[in-house]
Amino acid sequence: MRCASAGSRQAGAVGRKMSRASDTIVVRDAEQNDWQNVRRLLDGAGLPVADLGPDQIEDFLVAERSGTGQAETLGIIGLQRFNQVGLLRSLVVSQDDRKSGLGRRLVSALEASACCRGVKYLWLLTIDAERYFEGLGYKMMSRDSAPDSIRNTEEFSGLCPDGAYLMRKVLD
Repeated sequence: MRCASAGSRQAGAVGRKMSRASDTIVVRDAEQNDWQNVRRLLDGAGLPVADLGPDQIEDFLVAERSGTGQAETLGIIGLQRFNQVGLLRSLVVSQDDRKSGLGRRLVSALEASACCRGVKYLWLLTIDAERYFEGLGYKMMSRDSAPDSIRNTEEFSGLCPDGAYLMRKVLD
């Protein structure tokens, strides 16, 4: 995994661009003014937003299409950091851009960013994407194996159902 400086990630940590005619898809750090688009995507996917707001998306990434006169948000992914432990949360790709590889690019970019920020263990909770994340190198874990920093998140302790799968990846 290689580190990318803030604002330099384009369509993932590898710097590739996806094009549709003259459009370019860029993955960048989220800003507070992205909150409405982040919330729209999260709400549309039925993902939790109760513990989020414009000032809690500093470790989120946004994928957007530019070149159409106005940027269009296509996907988002979030991270909560606790020193060497991180919680991957809220991977969402718009319906029209699923199966394009954008989700994988977002995960890759988030992993690179987390690694550069000292995260060694990336955890996530999912109710229906366990196979997807297994394909990206995440391993199933028992809920009682989660570190306290993950157990104490609102996502673990209440927002995600007890039946959600807990997964972990060790970052290089």
